[in-house]
Amino acid sequence: MDYLSVKEIAELWGVSIRMVNYYLNTGRIQGAIRKSGGWLIPANTPHPADLRKSGQRGQEKIPPRMAKCYMPLISRPCDNGFQNLLLTISDEEERDIARALHHYFRDEHEEAREISEKYLTSKCPEIRLSALITNTMAMLQTGDAAKCRRNLEMIQRDGQRANDDSWRLYSSITDALISVFFHSEKLDLTPIRPAIGILPPGMQYFAMYAIAHALYIRREYEHAMGIAESALLMAGTRYPIDSIYLNIVLCMICMSLKQDERAEQKFDAAWSIASREGYIHPFVEHHGILQGQVERALRKQEPETYNKIVQSVYRFSRGWMKIHNPVSTLQVTDALTPYEFSIAMLAAKGRSNKEIAALMGISVNTVKSYMESIFEKLQISSRNEIDAYVNR
Repeated sequence: MDYLSVKEIAELWGVSIRMVNYYLNTGRIQGAIRKSGGWLIPANTPHPADLRKSGQRGQEKIPPRMAKCYMPLISRPCDNGFQNLLLTISDEEERDIARALHHYFRDEHEEAREISEKYLTSKCPEIRLSALITNTMAMLQTGDAAKCRRNLEMIQRDGQRANDDSWRLYSSITDALISVFFHSEKLDLTPIRPAIGILPPGMQYFAMYAIAHALYIRREYEHAMGIAESALLMAGTRYPIDSIYLNIVLCMICMSLKQDERAEQKFDAAWSIASREGYIHPFVEHHGILQGQVERALRKQEPETYNKIVQSVYRFSRGWMKIHNPVSTLQVTDALTPYEFSIAMLAAKGRSNKEIAALMGISVNTVKSYMESIFEKLQISSRNEIDAYVNR
């Protein structure tokens, strides 16, 4: 029989070392052998889910279920590319969710929607929640707000039914990611902070991205920067999705702090990683709050890719607003083109026409012309009023 170390089992299952040790110390891993140098675990041992007492007939235990990897393309190391990652995933459901996420990040929303649709009612909570969040994000491109809302309601109900620790953990993480994604005004990630340590490393770093993004929304830029920088240092090249999102949120923060050169470095780092697999959708999601960095880096240098991003921004942002605006006091406008929105964001952040011109690579007169169009479309007369119509 082949045996693996705690670290190897953690990577195989897509969980943290701390979680594996927890299973070992509570006797939940059958066949594990304790040696002087640490534990040896059978390579084919199943991943145990946490058990609860049923409360029926003398406290009988609920039969164990197989816990699976939540958001596998994010949770698992992927430093050798997506196709090589698939070869390491033996479970069919996990492989399909990884494929759905791969298509989503490549802006192939129909493929992401079709694959994730099959698992919206999976018996495994980790797979079901992964499918629900992936399907919801992919559906935004279609503008089907009713279907998105049904998915969000299913996520809420799922959390209310959770009856083991892994299920409760990933329900709370899914709720947190959704709240950040839609810039919820009730955003509070305090409840998930104690749980971060038992997440698999890839999800730890993505959760830290979510916390940094939440702090960005609250304009606590320095605090957000510290968290994102720490997570990026740990993610390295092993977790490319994390590194893309962390570099993006750092670019957003640096732009808001007017650290333009550093912002460019962070954007370029994110783009360098993303372009290897064609992962353009993270830049679609964050287009406006990247404050012109997409235009700076891609409009002239990669016009075909830039146009693809812009077309996706139109669809995605309109779908996003259908979910965000009805429940928010901040009504993000759909009256502007993506290019105008980038200029409006810069103006809302206090940039002068000269600064905007330098950042966007256009003349001051061109900026003035765009600003006149923005004022007319928003029916405003002052730059101070723009902030009420754009992302924070």
